[in-house]
Amino acid sequence: MNIDNLLRKYFDGETSSEEERQLRSYFSSAEVPDHLTVYKPLFAYFDEEIQKKEKEEERVLGKVISLNRRRILYLVSGVAAALLLLVGIRPLFTVSDPCLCEGNYVVINGRCYTDPDKIKELAWEALQEVAASADEYFPEKDADEFERNFIENQFKELSSLFSDDD
Repeated sequence: MNIDNLLRKYFDGETSSEEERQLRSYFSSAEVPDHLTVYKPLFAYFDEEIQKKEKEEERVLGKVISLNRRRILYLVSGVAAALLLLVGIRPLFTVSDPCLCEGNYVVINGRCYTDPDKIKELAWEALQEVAASADEYFPEKDADEFERNFIENQFKELSSLFSDDD
């Protein structure tokens, strides 16, 4: 198509985008006749503005993508924090029974015992670990005899509770 006809269509507002692109590329080339050089700055300006607009759109699109990535990151980290919080506080709301024994039982060192003989044995061992003889408390012979007898009687009563004579 003749450039003069294309220019006439352009100024009448009847050109398509492709025809306008042809005009811009024609006037950006070095082979423009003298009678058409007056249009060269006009189409150069349009071409420059279109390039600026495309760059601006790319920049805005890059920001939108960056913001979307950031939002996704915040969303994922928020969900992860919520799950971690739920896992962390779950033990506070669950009832945890250290032993699942039924009936009468005793918990010693975190274990559940129902056998009376085993309970007596463990209690006796525990008393032996912490018990001391009356001589350790009253090493002197002139100590108050009443208190000494009282403590010895307490030890005898305790040992009778846990004796195998029952």
